[in-house]
Amino acid sequence: MAKFLYLFALAAAIAQASAVTEITLPDISFNFLTNDLIGKSLSIPKSFLDTLVSCHVIFPNRVMYEAFPNNNLPAGNIFFLEAVQPFTSCAIGFRGAAVSLSGTYELRSLVTNVADNSRSLTRQRFHLTLQEIKPRNSQIVEESEKA
Repeated sequence: MAKFLYLFALAAAIAQASAVTEITLPDISFNFLTNDLIGKSLSIPKSFLDTLVSCHVIFPNRVMYEAFPNNNLPAGNIFFLEAVQPFTSCAIGFRGAAVSLSGTYELRSLVTNVADNSRSLTRQRFHLTLQEIKPRNSQIVEESEKA
């Protein structure tokens, strides 16, 4: 009987540890203006009480990168937006990104919920169109260079 109870407790623990609720949020389309002075971000919101376990980003070329806890994003104009726990969420930023980086990005956020210690995997796709703009105040730049 003790052996049966041990196996039952072990099975229950394994089942609880592997229980992940999957959430798929609706796709969102964005048009971003891009240059070196403007930054934009994409994120999956979470409660500040919950804990981010991992964040992955799928780029338009369908390559997946881990952004959190290990930032393995390629060096460049797309980066993980860091914050201190418990305020860290699955978010990436774009600064001075080339128009060629337009496409569909998918964020995947694994979160431990504080209420019941359960885990949820949230996915969201972002259809991103980048449009490059030039700064309008080029005269200001020229005047500061003269000084």
